[in-house]
Amino acid sequence: MIENQTLTIDQLEAGETYKNCRLAPSGKGSSFSDIVFDHCEFEKQRFTHSEWLDCTFNNSVFSNQDFSDSVFYRCSFDHCQLLGTNFSRNRWKETRVIDSRGDYLNFSESLMEKNVFVQVSLNEAFFQQVTIKKKLVFDQCEMNQADFSETKLAQVDFSTSAFETLYFSPQLMKGAVISPYQAVQMMAMMGVKIR
Repeated sequence: MIENQTLTIDQLEAGETYKNCRLAPSGKGSSFSDIVFDHCEFEKQRFTHSEWLDCTFNNSVFSNQDFSDSVFYRCSFDHCQLLGTNFSRNRWKETRVIDSRGDYLNFSESLMEKNVFVQVSLNEAFFQQVTIKKKLVFDQCEMNQADFSETKLAQVDFSTSAFETLYFSPQLMKGAVISPYQAVQMMAMMGVKIR
């Protein structure tokens, strides 16, 4: 275990655990696997074109970071700060985000396969033009004003999450899993009057 260090990401080693570390980018795309980050802070820089495989992020801070054009496979984010993080044009597969803050984050134009968000605040998050394979589950998430415009919602489960307003393309809603209460909300958002 490496603790209380400031490192660039090109100094990270596979199979290692980093605790209470500050991590700065190296300026180039990089690949990482089997790393545990515990209470780490990613300095405000660009982590674009990076690849993260089987990594675990616990209580780590990513707010306003740029991870565009990156890959996350079989990763877990638990109790993380993801406010305003840019994950646009990403590929996410079998990745979980649990009990984290992700307001304003951006997944636009990403490919998502078998991902789960559990008790995550996703207010005003962007999921525009996302391609979803197999499933995308939002379990007990706060999603007010999240934007799913131009995203096919088949395979997406919103049924246990909460929102007052959700932006979506009505013609792409077929196959979404929603609760009866959400059905009434979504119909109202489309201008349907329910009596």
